[in-house]
Formats: sequence, structure tokens, C-alpha cells
Amino acid sequence: MKHEKARLSDGAIREIAEDLYMITLPMPFRLGHVNVFALMEKGGVHLFDTGLNMKNSLALLDGALQSRGYSLGDVKNIFLTHFHSDHCSSAGPIKEVSGARIHMTEPGWRHIARMREPRLIAERVAAFTTRHGLPATTLAFIEKIFQRFRSITAYFDVDDMFSPPESLTIGGRTVETILTPGHANGHTCYFFPDDGIMLSGDHVLPDITPNLSIDLFDPEYRPLQSFLHSLRKVRDLPVSMVCPAHGSPFSDLKGRVDAIIAHHGERKGFVLESVRGGPKTTYQISQDVFDENLSEFDKYLALNETYVHLIELEKEGAVEKEEKGAQIVYKT
Repeated sequence: MKHEKARLSDGAIREIAEDLYMITLPMPFRLGHVNVFALMEKGGVHLFDTGLNMKNSLALLDGALQSRGYSLGDVKNIFLTHFHSDHCSSAGPIKEVSGARIHMTEPGWRHIARMREPRLIAERVAAFTTRHGLPATTLAFIEKIFQRFRSITAYFDVDDMFSPPESLTIGGRTVETILTPGHANGHTCYFFPDDGIMLSGDHVLPDITPNLSIDLFDPEYRPLQSFLHSLRKVRDLPVSMVCPAHGSPFSDLKGRVDAIIAHHGERKGFVLESVRGGPKTTYQISQDVFDENLSEFDKYLALNETYVHLIELEKEGAVEKEEKGAQIVYKT
């Protein structure tokens, strides 16, 4: 599988098809960047995701558009892949400048609306992670990170909640919306059938697998099951170029999907092997499966990733859980 290794620099703009551009913006986390996409036409600009709500990010986005004769004020529509801050947190400020209409799925909008209830979210995160063994020091760090996310996310209203699969006409192009929950409930990919291009958001990435986390407000949501189903849904699409939110565009969609599915099969086996070693909390299992020397934030991500595999193993009858004081442990 060959991935393009061209360096992704902040503010870089690259034409990936006629009038369709990839713009790379900075983010102050390990990944270092996020790609947004702009379809340009005489009447204005249609954005797919927005990047983070930071002054330098918005300035770089505006500069990239100006290099092609447009500006943030020319944005007519914003189509969001999902609700995470690096994809949508500047949608509000762009809408204020341009009057753009914002489009996303109803599950995604529910999460945006809940961000106006930070105390409730904090309570649910604390309750979940504590029951599954995350250390209090790590939880305190995670709460600070979430406060930072909230501080850079400008609240906005959605103008259109679409329900994939829908075929849209955007800037004279046919664009098919594909519901791909897994990494996030309501995640959407945008497929340009005439160009063979899929904007994959965080669903299919070239070099890493997206983190899978529970939906604290939907106990019936199964992230891993949803993710694997969504991968199989896009695997055989006639895609010649996958344009991800992180990393460079690549061509082998089938190969990448197969590799990600195999990875989660292997990871699920590691989780089961850990549980067979004796009753453990989700956090203890995650330390067996992942590196014990993770950063505080990565410990939280590892706990979530481990838990979504435990959900499936429990559904299959391979493991069972029991209450042990205030915590949950898993055993075979």
C-alpha cells in the first residue's frame, strides 16, 4: 500500500480535483494538523469541516482561500463530518462572518447541543472512568483537557440535519453522504462519485486507526460494531482517492480497510488474553494491551478503546463483568 509522503505544512492548499482543494491547518495535539476541504465555484465556497477555533488556524484558512481569490466571507455552506473540536469548533465564527449554512447529522448535532451542559458531561465522564478504574490523577488531567476543548469551541446552530444516505448537489457536483458511525456517533463521509474521491474525515486514516469511544448518552451505541460495519460499507466504493482529515491522501481504500479490520481483530484477542489472566478493571486491561507509560490523555483513550472491545466480548459471552465495590471488573 503506497501512501503519499509529501510534507503537510500549516496553511498549505492543494488542488485534489478541479475546484476541490485540501487545506492543512494546525492543531496543538500529537497529530499536529487537520485537513479541511473547500469546493470553490463562482458563487462562493463550500467547506467540509473547519479546523480548530484558533486565531492562527482561522487566519491560515482565510489566507489559503484568498490565494484562490476567495475569503472566509465567501463561505456559503459548511458540511461537517462529526462533532469533535478539530473538525467543527470554528464553524460558528465562520458562520458569523459569512452567514454560511451549517449541515451535519442529527446524532452529531445532539452532541454539539450537549456541549452547552459542561457540568453534566463532566459528571458522566467521571462516573464512567471511575467505575472502570481510571486513576483520579488521570481523571483530573482529562477534565482540564475537556475544559480546554470547550473553551475553543464556539457554539453554533445547525441549519440542516441530513440523514445519510442522501445525494446532494454542491457547487454543481454530486456528493453522496455516507453514514459511518464508529469513531463518532453520526460520523459522515462525503463521496464525490464523478471524481472517485471520498472525504473520509476520521473514519479511514492512512497510518493510524481512529480512537473509538463510548457515547455517554446512548448506552445502546456499540462503537466497535458500528465502526467495523461502517468500514465494510465503504470498502468497495469506486474510490480512486481517499482524502482523510489527518495524513495525506491515498488510493488503496480496500487494503486500508482490511488492515484496520485485522488490527481490531488482533486487539480484541489481546483484550481477551488479558482478562483470562484474572479479574481486572478496564483500566488494568488497557495497561496490559497498551504501553504502561502512556501520557495521561492516552491512558484515557486506551481505556475507551479497551472498553469498546470488552462490550463485544461480553455480547459474545467470552467475558462477563461483575461489581467489585464501586468498580466493575471483567473475568472469563
